[in-house]
Amino acid sequence: MKKLVLLIFISLLLTSTSANIEESKEWQGSGVKVEYLPVNNNVILRATSTREGFNTLISPMTPINTSLKYSFSIKAENTSGVLAEIAYFDENKTFIFAKNLTVIGKGSFEWKNLEIMAIPYKEAKFSSLMIVINGTGKIYLDNFTVSEIKPREKPKTETTTSQTKTETPKKTGTTTTPQEIKKETLTNETENLQRLLINDEDLKVEILLNKTYHPGDTIRVDFYITNKKGVINEIDIKLEVYYFGIKVFSYENPSWREYSEGKTVHIFHESKLPMITPPGKYTLKFHITPVGRETKEVSTSINVKPNAKWFLFVITVIALFSGIVFLVKKYWKWITKTYREFSIGQKFVFFAIIGLIIAAVILAFGAENYANDVAIVVYYLLVIGVLNEWIEYLEPRWDRKGAREATSIYLLALLMYLSRDTLTVYPAVAVFFIGTIIGILKLKPKGKKAQRKGKIEKRNIEEIEMIGETEEEFIIYETKGEKDEREE
Repeated sequence: MKKLVLLIFISLLLTSTSANIEESKEWQGSGVKVEYLPVNNNVILRATSTREGFNTLISPMTPINTSLKYSFSIKAENTSGVLAEIAYFDENKTFIFAKNLTVIGKGSFEWKNLEIMAIPYKEAKFSSLMIVINGTGKIYLDNFTVSEIKPREKPKTETTTSQTKTETPKKTGTTTTPQEIKKETLTNETENLQRLLINDEDLKVEILLNKTYHPGDTIRVDFYITNKKGVINEIDIKLEVYYFGIKVFSYENPSWREYSEGKTVHIFHESKLPMITPPGKYTLKFHITPVGRETKEVSTSINVKPNAKWFLFVITVIALFSGIVFLVKKYWKWITKTYREFSIGQKFVFFAIIGLIIAAVILAFGAENYANDVAIVVYYLLVIGVLNEWIEYLEPRWDRKGAREATSIYLLALLMYLSRDTLTVYPAVAVFFIGTIIGILKLKPKGKKAQRKGKIEKRNIEEIEMIGETEEEFIIYETKGEKDEREE
């Protein structure tokens, strides 16, 4: 009997590799703090998410030669959403891709018992369970085990539990075209998480991001890219953001890596939402372009809601602006007098200095992208200012100040238009109209004023006639009007 029990025990060891939370304290976290808590002669793992966006917790790596079953219990507190997937690594333990995305729940929920299957892949030598926490909050893990699937069991690629809702493919009576693009929102599983799906005959892209943010939050966008045909060495990802139909931000990044056929690659991008971001609805347009293939597009929208920090920031900005207005009003005469004495080149340099100050303030508020945009305009102002300084120094005969000032503003509008992919086209249009108005004011009224002044001076010129000289050598003269009166 003892030999039978021992034989069964050895067979279980050969067919199962169990990793208890207490025995494997090698969990790795990105954006989470990992702790181990003793509870009733047991140790459970507590992961605390410390920042907004998607944060990951990865279990110890397990060699994968056959299909594995990851079993665990999980509980959450105050999260925006909790996901799970299987992460795959190569022989150097370098992350390759992740599959079997499963939505566990949102907010706070009690213990759930889950099972997720890991199927071996040709390039993958190790696998791990990866828990994704959306936003801040805490999760607890217990009863974590990794076991081989017995031959009689059919490998499953989705969660098999009655306590979680899994996504299953839906068949419809219509056929999809190769370039069909779908958008799906996970409203049942997690309230603040949305998923965009691009799925055609050669590429599948899943994009995960939140629906609601606050100024100052970190926006994280996760891309799960599956190449269905051949090999792709580069995929360009472009994002355009529109606010009330006006493009306010754009981002473009090429992903240089090998996308093999049937392989899913997980990449993400994080960016902090500036505190100066105005609340409202923003439209996001994603452009996915594999090299040598057509661009795939999908769009969605996010809502930016104000919070206490934003209101405090607005009050501070209003106070600072009021102080600046007070100082400008107090010294307005001195400022205008000094500005009139500037040459055209000095005026452009003056506005460049103001732009540098504005860029520094914007950068201090965390809006690095907008500060870079202002810095581009500052560079253009300096270039045009220096060109005007050279013209004023050389004093060519063809120089006309009014025409040169209007031409300089048109040149600034042209440079800003050529940078429309970064600055958008609207600032260039505004500068163009300003140049037109200044051109009208400088050229047309100036001619009329000079003509009027010439008439006045001509009217005031009188003829003077010398009529004699005194002994002291003083000259005696009279005007034409006095001569006419004397003769009468």
